[in-house]
Amino acid sequence: MNRVKNHRVSPGKVRKFTALYVLLILLFTVTVVGTVSFIIVSEGPISNLFNPSEVTTEVEETLDGNTKKNVSIKNTGDTTAWIRAAVIVTWQDADGNVYGQAPVAGTDYAININVADENGWLKGEDGFYYWYMPVKSIQEDVNNCNTGILINECSYVANAPEGYYLNVEIIGSGLQSKPDSMFSEEWEPSSGLHIDEGKLVQKAE
Repeated sequence: MNRVKNHRVSPGKVRKFTALYVLLILLFTVTVVGTVSFIIVSEGPISNLFNPSEVTTEVEETLDGNTKKNVSIKNTGDTTAWIRAAVIVTWQDADGNVYGQAPVAGTDYAININVADENGWLKGEDGFYYWYMPVKSIQEDVNNCNTGILINECSYVANAPEGYYLNVEIIGSGLQSKPDSMFSEEWEPSSGLHIDEGKLVQKAE
């Protein structure tokens, strides 16, 4: 007659086994949670820690009676930029109303604008005047943050309509110079200018 042997497990061994089993479960859980946490952190959005550059400009000029002289544009932003300027000449009254007919250069007013074929102010196809190279910002170089002189002198000659006076407005604007694609995408299509070895040049016809 075969006897069946009964192996009795002591309570101490049961407790050790249970403790080990619980420890393994906890370790597995911590590992999984840690992995999930890592995935969440890794796949989450990365905050941009850099402040965007700001390009601002200021027109500098000398007024001598009814004559405007030595007009240039200052880069008052915080990064090197391309600079352009619009020159708008109108008849205006005391309330700022604009006369329907524009003054004629050489007849109603005299203006001397520095336009060059290269290495100076270039006139774009869009009517803006472009300084040929990037201009340092006032924060980068306080002594070299201006363009060259755009207008040497502009003055009234004759023929102002009654109640109106000659108004010469220069509007400067800037575009950060890096990367080069900024200019090629934003200003090149309308200006007819492009960058060649760090300078603006007219497109070859």
